[in-house]
Amino acid sequence: MATLDGEIRLRLPFDIFPGAAYLALLSLPAFAERSARPDGETDAQLGVYLGPAYTSETDLNLVQPGRTDMTFRDIAWEGKPFRRPPYYGYRAIYWPGGRYGVMLDFTHIKAIAIKDRPVQQSGFKDGDHVQPQAPVSATLKRLEFTHGYNLLTLNALRRGAPRGPNLIPYVGLGLGVAIPHVEVQRTDPPQSARTDEYQITGPALQVLGGIEWRFSRRLSLFVEYKLSCAMIRGDLVGGGKVTTNLCTHQLLAGPAVHLRARDAIPASP
Repeated sequence: MATLDGEIRLRLPFDIFPGAAYLALLSLPAFAERSARPDGETDAQLGVYLGPAYTSETDLNLVQPGRTDMTFRDIAWEGKPFRRPPYYGYRAIYWPGGRYGVMLDFTHIKAIAIKDRPVQQSGFKDGDHVQPQAPVSATLKRLEFTHGYNLLTLNALRRGAPRGPNLIPYVGLGLGVAIPHVEVQRTDPPQSARTDEYQITGPALQVLGGIEWRFSRRLSLFVEYKLSCAMIRGDLVGGGKVTTNLCTHQLLAGPAVHLRARDAIPASP
């Protein structure tokens, strides 16, 4: 991310590009035609998922009354996806028939700043120029979204031709909002009031690709790579704001229940 006139602008960090390559590889089967079967039956499903998640380094801007306007460069985040509360998500998918469908997706992603690591910084704190480099903890006692920078998105999906009777590749693109639990607190007075609340911000964008294994008439398993990005603006108690853009790579898996039983698969000739 780059900062211009105190605002955070989104730029893609280098470590997003491998994720884009993974997604491109997953996308190929969803667009390649290799089957003479019909495009697909009507289907509705509910799914849950877990998995590892990694949030890229980002810049963060802090503004508070009393002439504080400073930017931290390349803050590292940890997600602890398997500690309570873990990384998880819920989804509802509807395929009306054909290749295209729609998905409502909720994802809970934690992001906790690694505050003891020195970072580059610029701007003013309480009217004074900040040092060019210092740990985030020198300014912020708390900087995290421990209860998630949760994402609620509406996604367009496209499924590919089945691979064998049971494997179905798919890709998707979604847009929505972020519902972060903002936890921010200055290390020392005069602006040391703690912010600890859910807020609504955004927008949020995600791209995804995966494959579904339909192993019974009403049950399936899916494995998916997803890249989610959200513009986060958190309003602070006592005035001011924190602004950043978070991008998270996710490798997720989970079961899905199909509300309509699958038709019997005809035997191959």
